[in-house]
Amino acid sequence: MANNQKFQETLKHLLYAGVGFAAESSKKVQKNVDELIKKGKINEREGKKIVDQVMHNTELKRKELETKLNKVVDQYGKTGLNQITSLTKKIQKLETELQKRVKSATSSVVGSKPAAKPAAKSAAKPKAKVALKKAAAKKAVAKKAAPVKKAVAKVAAKVEEAAKA
Repeated sequence: MANNQKFQETLKHLLYAGVGFAAESSKKVQKNVDELIKKGKINEREGKKIVDQVMHNTELKRKELETKLNKVVDQYGKTGLNQITSLTKKIQKLETELQKRVKSATSSVVGSKPAAKPAAKSAAKPKAKVALKKAAAKKAVAKKAAPVKKAVAKVAAKVEEAAKA
């Protein structure tokens, strides 16, 4: 939202600069016409006609530019908001999918039991087995979640890019 307002303000400043430029140009045209009248190259009626024509054309161009500017601002505002809304929904969907996959992977790895081994071996190294199971579970979860994490990162980058623009 802030970027949209910043964009609108920038466009307004450009419009005002254009109007200022047109006003300055009109002054210069008036000055040049006055000089031509003093030198006797054109009469006062022709000079007034030239100045009026320049002012009329300037006003038409200003109105045309203002209309185009308003269209661009309206279109940009709607497009920007639609993109942000769409990308936010995609992120939420991907986060939900990631959570489901993590849950599924965790439950499938933790829920599965290895084949029974002799009692002597299991009693000798219970901590090592628990550590191996945890490591295997983490690895499986990370493996299943990696594609979803990448997708979430891409969408987040697009949202961030859209917000900056």
